[in-house]
Amino acid sequence: MGHWIDEAEKRQKDKNVYFESGNKEENVVINENHLKITPFISQLNELTKRVSNLSPEERKPSIEVGQTHLEGDLRYEYYGSAFRVIDSKFLLLFHKKKNYLFWRRIYFTVTDTPDLIKITLYEKGTSDQNQEDIIKKKYKFITNIHSLQSSLNYSIIDWLVFKISNSELKHHLPSVK
Repeated sequence: MGHWIDEAEKRQKDKNVYFESGNKEENVVINENHLKITPFISQLNELTKRVSNLSPEERKPSIEVGQTHLEGDLRYEYYGSAFRVIDSKFLLLFHKKKNYLFWRRIYFTVTDTPDLIKITLYEKGTSDQNQEDIIKKKYKFITNIHSLQSSLNYSIIDWLVFKISNSELKHHLPSVK
């Protein structure tokens, strides 16, 4: 039996051979979609870096903003997190405020359909007092790559740093008709 590293490299090589031997037309479409979305993603990357370079006081209420993308991966991930206070009423007389740590993520997934991109919005909040008190929201959209305008990047950044709500961002997202 080989070392775990040898076995992992063999599994990775087998996966690469499988993906490379896949449908050539599908790979061509995916590569074309990658090329078409690159200017939009580049601008969003630049805005993300600009926001990350701001002082914490300037980007309040956001704590963190960033992005992740692995070379060859079909998904681009952008994330932000912030504290928010949610007001909860009990028995009409008492108000109890709960602090939640919220995370927001937006994923752009390159599809194998010409000119289409999948956008997923994800928001999760966990209570400071009770780790089992969780709020989750997830929205999925399919849109035309050509409908992604640079003004949408500003709305995405505003959403990631909690300057606009989910419904406001959904209003700005182009939909496939």
